[in-house]
Amino acid sequence: MEKIFQKYREIIVYIGVGLLTTIVAYGVRFVVLYPFSAILSIDLTTNSAEAALLRTVAISVGWVAGVIFAFFTNKAWVFRDTVSGKGAVWVQFGKFTLSRVSTFFVEWGLGALIPMLMIMCGFEPFKFIVTVDADMIATAVSIVLVTVLNYILSKLLVFTKKND
Repeated sequence: MEKIFQKYREIIVYIGVGLLTTIVAYGVRFVVLYPFSAILSIDLTTNSAEAALLRTVAISVGWVAGVIFAFFTNKAWVFRDTVSGKGAVWVQFGKFTLSRVSTFFVEWGLGALIPMLMIMCGFEPFKFIVTVDADMIATAVSIVLVTVLNYILSKLLVFTKKND
């Protein structure tokens, strides 16, 4: 079992850190989306401009929280990166952030456009432990796709085992 863990350690730890990052990012996202939709009386089952704007704000705030959390946990735990020095770490953080900006647009597209398309096609929320709405379905799809893309970009562009 230890040999298997050592062979796949990076991916196993990445999945664990990814789960924590997902909890942080989507937790913040939903803490913004649902309470503010109630406070501002925005109906998320419609294709209103207000609903689209609130989704974009919620996705953005969650993304920022996730990027900050993910950088430090990926650097320390997943890739065991040894790049140090303020300048080098800031450069690395810049690369990390730029790679995450690219996947942010994927996440935004899924998180903002899929619910609108689903609603246009007549999707109705349904009960499965909790009420499952179009936003939750889009979130589930984006979790998988964005996680895979983020690993590839981090491995190839950010944490390259070189001392900058």
